[in-house]
Amino acid sequence: MIKINYIKNKLIFENQEYTFEYPIQVLREDEDKNYVYVLLDIPAKQEYTFDDFHNVYAFSYNGERKWQIGKRPIGDNDIYTLINVKEGTLYATDFSGRKYKVCEENGIPEKMEIVK
Repeated sequence: MIKINYIKNKLIFENQEYTFEYPIQVLREDEDKNYVYVLLDIPAKQEYTFDDFHNVYAFSYNGERKWQIGKRPIGDNDIYTLINVKEGTLYATDFSGRKYKVCEENGIPEKMEIVK
C-alpha cells in the first residue's frame, strides 16, 4: 500500500508533493479504486472564486491529479464542508446541507439530497 500524508496545504505522496492554496481539511482514500480525495478548508471571505466553490479534488495513488469537482446540477455556489466514501461511492456535502453523489471518473456531482 502506498503511503499518503498531508501537512497543512501539502499533499505528500511517496515521490512527489502537490501544494494547494488552502489547507487540507479532510483526506479520504478509496483503496479499491486507488483514489485519494481531498477537501480543502476554504476561509470565510467577501468574494469566492470557482476554485473556492469546487474545493474537492481526486488524485491517483501515484500522485496524478485526476479531477477537481465539477459544477453541480442543482444549487451551485456553496463551499463543500464534508466528503465521505461509502461502499465505493464518493459523497460531498456543501455548507447548505446538500449531499451530492460524485462520479469518481470525472468529478461531476450526479444527484443530490438534503441532509440538514
